Amino acid sequence: MKDNFKKYFILLKGVVIGSTHFELADTPMGVVQGKIFFENIVSPYELFKNHCKNYNVKINDDDSKLRIIDTVIIPELKVIKEDGLELEGWGGAITGMDNVEYEIQFYGISSDLMKTEFIHHYVEYYGEDFL
Repeated sequence: MKDNFKKYFILLKGVVIGSTHFELADTPMGVVQGKIFFENIVSPYELFKNHCKNYNVKINDDDSKLRIIDTVIIPELKVIKEDGLELEGWGGAITGMDNVEYEIQFYGISSDLMKTEFIHHYVEYYGEDFL
């Protein structure tokens, strides 16, 4: 992983459940994506499945045998930047499988925020001439 990736904390209902580096982006679409590094979570599948069920959040795909889940944006899911402020955008959705990997996709990143908070993704896509 590149050294210039910042650490972002992922909270569900105000409790830190893990972090990510948002190592991938679809810059023109305003989306950042990253692997989730969970903290004290035994089964992310159970965590997200139960949360979505309890809060009426739509699940796009759910396979209880394989423990795979893919959600829409979860309103109670927040991302906190290194400076302690909440990441601004539409919100985050989760995709993953227990014992393999989970990712967060965070949507609605403005062009200005992409240029500042995720400058490495911006420059990688558009080049430095567009800053």
